[in-house]
Amino acid sequence: MKLEADIKAKIILTGREYAKSGYRPAHLIGDYYTTGLHQYIGTDIVSKGESVEGYITFISPEHYPRSLRVGDVLGFYEGSKLVGNITIIEIYSELLKNVSEHRG
Repeated sequence: MKLEADIKAKIILTGREYAKSGYRPAHLIGDYYTTGLHQYIGTDIVSKGESVEGYITFISPEHYPRSLRVGDVLGFYEGSKLVGNITIIEIYSELLKNVSEHRG
């Protein structure tokens, strides 16, 4: 089954040595943690301190509808440890788009 991406983002890894495409960290959206599947563009691996563009597919977006805007910066975690952040470039999911004032 192919999952459709919810967003395209700039992904920066800061708190682990590397991550492979297919990595599934928890993302903090508002006050809700949700798993997101990372698929990197043009590479299979991102190393600590590097950034890459990629697609992210979130689980259970019905729990945080209308919560994302282009330009938002979100942290991603392994347990309580911050391991990186994303900056949203594009939002494909209509459910997740916050259409009020653009931030970014």
